Amino acid sequence: MNDLTVELSTANGLFFSGTASSIEVRTEDGSILINPHEECHLNMLHATEITLHMADGHCVFELENAVAGLKAGLFTVLAERIRRVEPEALAEPAP
Repeated sequence: MNDLTVELSTANGLFFSGTASSIEVRTEDGSILINPHEECHLNMLHATEITLHMADGHCVFELENAVAGLKAGLFTVLAERIRRVEPEALAEPAP
């Protein structure tokens, strides 16, 4: 089974918990696809977008000043701020 458990948290507590088949992290330097078979640690100081590909679609979140780690199938993120990006916002053309 390649699914990952995902937990997104702020100092106020758990913001999101779910299961994803894949995770894409977008930073100003490019995109990173999280490999569920390897441990990793990320320091994401600038606003970062994370896309969780799930069985019923995908969820997109914007993270500010975040750190993340993957170990034993659990991908955890601690961020200063987390905002869910609604699908309509993704479809809007850039100004």
